[in-house]
Amino acid sequence: MNFNKTLLTASITAMALHTSFALAAVSAEEAAKLGTTLTPVGAEQAGNGSDIPAWSGGLTKAPAGYTEGGNLIDPFADEKPLYTVTAQNYKQYADQLSDGQIALFEKKPTFEMNVYPTHRTVPVPDYVARNTHSNALNAQLTPDGNGVVNAYGGTPFPIPQNGNEAIWNHTLRYYGEGKDATYESTTVFANGSRTLTAGHLIETYPYYYKDGTIDTFNGNILHLLLQYSLPARRKGEMTLVRDPVNANEQPRQAWQYIPGQRRVRRAPTIAFDTPDPGSNGLATYDQAFMFNGSPERFNWQLIGKKEMLVPYNSYKFLTAHNKGMKLEEIAPANHTNNDLERWEKHRVWVVEATLREDSRHIYGKRRFYLDEDSWFALMADMYDGRGELWRYGHSHFVTLYADGNPIARAITNYDLQSGDYAVQEYDVMPYSTDAEKDDSFYTPQNVRQMSRR
Repeated sequence: MNFNKTLLTASITAMALHTSFALAAVSAEEAAKLGTTLTPVGAEQAGNGSDIPAWSGGLTKAPAGYTEGGNLIDPFADEKPLYTVTAQNYKQYADQLSDGQIALFEKKPTFEMNVYPTHRTVPVPDYVARNTHSNALNAQLTPDGNGVVNAYGGTPFPIPQNGNEAIWNHTLRYYGEGKDATYESTTVFANGSRTLTAGHLIETYPYYYKDGTIDTFNGNILHLLLQYSLPARRKGEMTLVRDPVNANEQPRQAWQYIPGQRRVRRAPTIAFDTPDPGSNGLATYDQAFMFNGSPERFNWQLIGKKEMLVPYNSYKFLTAHNKGMKLEEIAPANHTNNDLERWEKHRVWVVEATLREDSRHIYGKRRFYLDEDSWFALMADMYDGRGELWRYGHSHFVTLYADGNPIARAITNYDLQSGDYAVQEYDVMPYSTDAEKDDSFYTPQNVRQMSRR
């Protein structure tokens, strides 16, 4: 892909992972742009003068007919596509597509992208805006870029200077204080067969506790407890994860309970490029949310900002199951249901990760596309060790207008070499976004107690 044609900002010099990042914080003059020419988390407030509107505070009001605690309603249900990108005309839009999207058109000719009007729906809670401004003045990367210090409750680097800062903005993006969700995942194979996985996921995000402060912060980005219900051979299996904001001081802590062993064991392999069983090996553990965990195995380059066609405001896709559509209809053969997907033009930060010479990973290079309004990674292209495009993934992004939380669920990953694809963690709506569990819930001792019930 030729980024030079459509970059909206100058290309930023690559900075290696092992380089010192001591000068991470920006000046007071730069930080003053937040909430004026920039949104409170660093996006451009202005539109592009044509098809990307100015940011006006995001979606903060539920559409008519919504009942608190009920299923989501698509606020844009009456809109029609502006145009459709197909295998026949995609080259007209190639500058707005990723390598992975282009490959889908070439390898799966029934794949289409219905492009709708752009809506900048991401709100920024007041406490997140205040914390982000403070972070802009104080947050720093650790010397090797594997952690963040002096940051809490907001985007750590709203005016990013390098690739490490940008990917940490994604890792520490705002998505509420927690959630409680039941989900299903499916893998669809090129030969027409499929598998189904299901489970119950409970998470809290200590970094974003509204009533917390940097002094009370326990150092963890995320606490997660997952209990599988399908397939039958994994029923009752549990996974516990505590993910730190500073991997130098404390690497990811993970445990597993496997009913057949009747023991809770440490699980250090739930990280990096270990295959995620929920995708039948089509995705790695660090592909959750497009990317998660320590960035230590890659060198990170901030290429620049670009206008692209990305999945956005995916209410139709995420509510289809609750409206009676079967998962087989949402995720049929070859690719997800074109009629359910919604694509919009947005500005994204392009971040490229190249495997370090002293590290191991199944991907030699990865390219991420981070939404400027939310810092969520909306898409990712993944290349093998030979530099060949291997996989492409995208998330389904919406704003929960009831409480302002942006979420990205039903992560879809395509293996462009085998033809298989997986849709992971398609939530059974609605689910709670309350952080109801305290730290003691996310301990191996509690997992042992739960296993005995």
